[in-house]
Amino acid sequence: MTPYELSKLIHMELSPIAPRLSAAINRALVDIGEGSKLVGLGPGTNENDNVSFQEAETINARDGEAESILARIHSIMEKLEENSSWKVIIDKKPGRQGEPLELLYTLIRIKDDLFS
Repeated sequence: MTPYELSKLIHMELSPIAPRLSAAINRALVDIGEGSKLVGLGPGTNENDNVSFQEAETINARDGEAESILARIHSIMEKLEENSSWKVIIDKKPGRQGEPLELLYTLIRIKDDLFS
């Protein structure tokens, strides 16, 4: 699966529930990509460079809906990890019932086997 196909698939599944994460994944897959074999292109552009960035999002979830949203996000992240070298770490701010779901995403492209 090409990065463009993966980005499109993830966007269709993710944008209705987490649009900022969908946009961040699009940036990771299409704009930053997997890196180039060429040298001298700048930091983060070589295929062996480690890259990371963060994105935050607030999702207005109804009562009891937050856990199903998180489960859906995690299942979509499995597709990302199977088809690219990008990983997503999702941090959830502790909240109370009825409050919006506050998430912080850290997208990481690490070429060594740190997460394996």
